[in-house]
Amino acid sequence: MVYYFTSTADPSASIYMGKDKHENEFLIKFAQHHDIWFHVDSLSSAHVYLRTQEPIDSYDSLSKELIQECAQLTKANSIEGCKKASVGINFTWATNLLKTADMQTGAVSFKNRKLTKTIMIDKDRDIIRAVMKTKKEDYPDFEADY
Repeated sequence: MVYYFTSTADPSASIYMGKDKHENEFLIKFAQHHDIWFHVDSLSSAHVYLRTQEPIDSYDSLSKELIQECAQLTKANSIEGCKKASVGINFTWATNLLKTADMQTGAVSFKNRKLTKTIMIDKDRDIIRAVMKTKKEDYPDFEADY
């Protein structure tokens, strides 16, 4: 099952995340080349993906508000991170994720660490409430889209 959210900063963008580490594993495998992946730095968390309507080639093409929504959603869905006032959030192109056979389910690394950005965020309950109101559950056929 995948959770979908509609961005209030950019309603044409799709934000999605897996329900658990097994779903995250599936999403790692079938993410699109222009998807952007978000994760709490150095803590376990949900894998949150941003898919823009039109493919982009630079993080600078994203609004700060859209990045903040994805980052807040990622923080809120981290067992440890949600308890902290401030955390680092990593984001990178989904194609930059490295998955090897010896890694635990849902775990990833990066092919090129230089393509990864890290931002520090503080909890913003207003953003979380607004994004959570748009939450929908679905069973998409990502293999068909791949």
